[in-house]
Amino acid sequence: MEAGNLMYNRIPRPAGYALVEVLVESMVTGWQTAAGWMIAYAAARRRRQARLELQHLSDRFLKDIGLERSQIDRLFR
Repeated sequence: MEAGNLMYNRIPRPAGYALVEVLVESMVTGWQTAAGWMIAYAAARRRRQARLELQHLSDRFLKDIGLERSQIDRLFR
């Protein structure tokens, strides 16, 4: 155990301090979860947009970049 943690545990805390710690920890966890959801949502939007753009390309253009129309859906699974 680190000396810093040992000193922290020995400092007397006022009543209700544990509740404040739990609430702050819950808020931080909630923010991290929300940030994770926002990142996942943004990534899903980018994938959906790329898929739509590929679907709107002509068969000739898809062939030029080495794709067939039937391969587009498989790229995003």
